[in-house]
Amino acid sequence: MPCTSAKTKNLSAKSTILLSDLSFFLTFPRLLLPSFSFSSSSSSPVAADEDGCSGTAKLAAADAAAAAAAAAPVSGAKKDPGAKSSLEQTYYQHGGTRGPDLRGDVNGIPWASARILALDAAQPGWFPPQPNSWASYSSGGAGGGGGGSNNMFAGTEWQRLLPPALVPGPSPPQLLSVAPMMEYTTAHFRYLCRLLSSRTWLYTEMEVDRTLVHTEHPRLDRFLDFPTQTHPSALQLGGSDPELLALATAIAAPYGYDEINLNCGCPSPKVAGKGAFGAALMLEPSLVAECVAAMAENSGGAPVTVKCRIGVDDVDSYSDLCRFVETVAAAMPPAGVWSGDCRPLFAIHARKALLKGLSPAENRTVPPLRYEWVYALARDFPELGFVLNGGVTTAEEAAAVVRGAGVPQGGGRLVGTMIGRAVHANPWGVLGNADVAVFGAESNPCKSRRELLEKYAVYCQATHGRYGVTKDGYTVPSVRHLMHPLQNLFQGQHNAKVWRREVDEVLKQDAKKPGASVADVLERTLGVLSDEVLDAPPGPDWPPAGGGAAPEPLKVLPAMPAAVVRGASRAAATAR
Repeated sequence: MPCTSAKTKNLSAKSTILLSDLSFFLTFPRLLLPSFSFSSSSSSPVAADEDGCSGTAKLAAADAAAAAAAAAPVSGAKKDPGAKSSLEQTYYQHGGTRGPDLRGDVNGIPWASARILALDAAQPGWFPPQPNSWASYSSGGAGGGGGGSNNMFAGTEWQRLLPPALVPGPSPPQLLSVAPMMEYTTAHFRYLCRLLSSRTWLYTEMEVDRTLVHTEHPRLDRFLDFPTQTHPSALQLGGSDPELLALATAIAAPYGYDEINLNCGCPSPKVAGKGAFGAALMLEPSLVAECVAAMAENSGGAPVTVKCRIGVDDVDSYSDLCRFVETVAAAMPPAGVWSGDCRPLFAIHARKALLKGLSPAENRTVPPLRYEWVYALARDFPELGFVLNGGVTTAEEAAAVVRGAGVPQGGGRLVGTMIGRAVHANPWGVLGNADVAVFGAESNPCKSRRELLEKYAVYCQATHGRYGVTKDGYTVPSVRHLMHPLQNLFQGQHNAKVWRREVDEVLKQDAKKPGASVADVLERTLGVLSDEVLDAPPGPDWPPAGGGAAPEPLKVLPAMPAAVVRGASRAAATAR
């Protein structure tokens, strides 16, 4: 499908995007996360959003960065507005040291960047994608797999350049997934989640298309690299320009994600307002269709999916939702062999978004849940797959949805559920029993929190300081960053708060200590927790007596909306 939107421009023009628009995205070191206090842990992370964005946490810094860039004196020749600072200037100014750019096998932990190294060896000069690829695409040459593009990621042919061991394999059904959450679903947290569940799908933080387009290797690893053990992994992208999203998708494709997801649900003013993407995209279904078509043409064979709300502002009728789904789905190719379910997939947060008047946090709680609308979509679009997001907080509830408990009479079956903040607030409680409860496995990967910590400490030892040392003497990633995913591991257990305080004190003392490690922190602090807590098995016995009831939010649902005649919703919108 050719890009015909008024927003679609020649890629050469993209290189002249104002520095004030890019300064934040290009200079924010992804792994230098904001500091946090272990002792002030909250079971409800304020900054994280299940729609993949933070309310203001990262993007709010853009204005200050832009102002600083604008105020900087200019001397000599006119600077290219699209130019980037060097890696050293960005991360390790004046006294910091870069790490050895560990990629691929990082001290025994395999990372997806091994695929990048394999492509470098098999076909030197493959990166970056050439602009004529995108010029031919926007003129229609590559639409539907046409012959006008020289883009190597228009299909799965690029995988032939990889050793067989690096070729992404088939993915399990998406019965349960961890929602994208900025500043929380980092590679470290996702690794911890994978140790807890071998089959749950893991979504990245939202990555903005412009960030990837204006970043080069090896710095792209900060945004895209992930341990291959965390398959199945899905990358969420944010943006509203089909051409930029196409290029960002092609840049991400060789890392081998199992899915590329477009964010159409974030209600943050910095995203849906000033950024004109996220939930604001639900107001422009034709543009979203162009975006997903462009992404699918450049995803390297990975399926392209959409995460959205059930409505935005006054565009909130079931007919409006059907028009959005029908329009976008028409541009989404089948998932192919990468997934057991080949249907195009929508992850639906079952609340509307109010872009004016509610904060991102309020948009997660104030608008009422309408699960019956999601079941109605599954009824009216059986050729599509739907994942339910919002309100489901346990693996047992997710399992009930998979089994069909609580489906309204006449409603369609859902593929699965997506859980966000509850996973961060209680990772052991939500994911510890997920493989048995949701996927029907005979056992879970970790029999106790003690075993989980032993495995995670091995990962941390290999990853600690991978990117070098900052000018202030902190390793990247630091012990504190690697400890962050463990913040709520003992949620609800005796002495959990005491343990967090102990950890915080040790981290303060050893922030720059050369020999500091996660294993050392754990050894010095776990004594405040009982063996009973450390060795308790995950989750309740499953299945519970009676086979498991429907989740509390699904026990009594309002009647589903009446079926909408296919195509009628689009015709009605055109007549407005």
